[in-house]
Amino acid sequence: MINGNPNDFLYVLYSGQDTVYIFHGIKYWFQGYTTPNGFHMEIFQYQPPTEGYTWEFDASSADEGKKAFITAPIFEGKTFWEVEQEIEWTDE
Repeated sequence: MINGNPNDFLYVLYSGQDTVYIFHGIKYWFQGYTTPNGFHMEIFQYQPPTEGYTWEFDASSADEGKKAFITAPIFEGKTFWEVEQEIEWTDE
């Protein structure tokens, strides 16, 4: 991970904090939050902007959301651990 530790990055995501990261020159915005039925996670393409979610997931728990994020092929068909060395964590 560029500009950080991948485990620290995941901790921030899993705690529901808004996070911006860059993958292949495109900025993405992640947010997660507790809902009445569990936990919701979503990613938007931030710059350049696009309509809709890049990825979203409704989980019964934060732990289920964690597993979904790291196994989802949301990085050009690859998972987080397959490309984490290409992801830049930014403090925007």
